Amino acid sequence: MFATLHILLLCGFIGVTSMLMLINVMSRLRVRHVLLAWRTGRFWGLPLWPLGFMAFVGGSMVYTDLTGHVIAPGIFAGYLVGGIFWFTGVFFASTFLVTEAGLIGGVGRARRAVAWVQIADYFEAEDRGKRCFVFLYVDERGRRGRLEVPVPDAHQEAFRRIVRAKIDARIEYRVQQAYGKKALEG
Repeated sequence: MFATLHILLLCGFIGVTSMLMLINVMSRLRVRHVLLAWRTGRFWGLPLWPLGFMAFVGGSMVYTDLTGHVIAPGIFAGYLVGGIFWFTGVFFASTFLVTEAGLIGGVGRARRAVAWVQIADYFEAEDRGKRCFVFLYVDERGRRGRLEVPVPDAHQEAFRRIVRAKIDARIEYRVQQAYGKKALEG
């Protein structure tokens, strides 16, 4: 009875993680015109929970082999496959994307997507020794929001160029419209 329950739970785990992976991979493939992308999170953007899980499964496999216990290899293979699906799904979900249309703070997180036209202003700041861009925006309901984007050192200059091209010209044009060119010139 416990063996059957274990197999059912393992199949459920594989099913859920495969759906997570498929949804995140398909969501990432649907995003078009990506200008810049990087992994978010600690340790180079690697998903730690799935890695830890797979290390635990590998360690358990070694332990059962050394102690002489007999566990079906299909059980370990199922857990490793589920761990790989989990890792792949989280890996794709934790990618920050800069596109022609705006910023996407994670493929599976629609709330964290901000279009360039929604951004009212931005500034650069430093957060715990890392360069961070802070965007002030207005969402589709008219509510104000704030999106903080920590940018890796390798992408800062390219990101800065994209932001200037997408936002600065639009903001300067609105200021000229509001005050007139003569008022700005003094």
